[in-house]
Amino acid sequence: MMHDSFLSDLSSPERPVPGGGAAAAHAGAVALALLEKIVRVEMRRRQSVSGRSLWEDLLDQISSLTQSLYRLRDEDGMSYMRLAETKTSGKKEAVILAALKEAIDCPMKIMEETHKALGHVPQTAQHCKKHLLSDLLVVCEILEGANRAAGHIARTNLRLMADPILKADYQNRLSGLNACGCEALKGAKASIIG
Repeated sequence: MMHDSFLSDLSSPERPVPGGGAAAAHAGAVALALLEKIVRVEMRRRQSVSGRSLWEDLLDQISSLTQSLYRLRDEDGMSYMRLAETKTSGKKEAVILAALKEAIDCPMKIMEETHKALGHVPQTAQHCKKHLLSDLLVVCEILEGANRAAGHIARTNLRLMADPILKADYQNRLSGLNACGCEALKGAKASIIG
């Protein structure tokens, strides 16, 4: 049995982090790993083509997104710990607000990265073998879950915000991200199933 330290940490009741936001980012990275596999299968199949291929470009972009999601996975835990510490330490309102904003911004960034990842699905679907399309649908489903989960974390943290103007601004941004995610998912799935 393979040991995954992130999953062990996630399941541990003794560890406050990682939590939901980190799990969302990790799920996004899982989806990208499957997308990377599809791209690598196509690269192997088309090895004889000279010059830089579509698949190599996609692989670079997927790798960059994966690294971003791993970074955000770690940042989410740190932002949660900072927020918890500032709330219990009696620090000034400005320090607490900064920590709260960070705890909202991080899952919103996770959402943005899942949207970018969904943006790579249509190009992959257009050029890959048809037997790989079912795996692309799995990529879409996992990215949708990661996006929705990160949105839940952001909205839950947003409930702690007292400033009504700032809260309304964040709610508008979250609504925009939700709409963008729905469109990205719709476009990705349409490219697979028509």
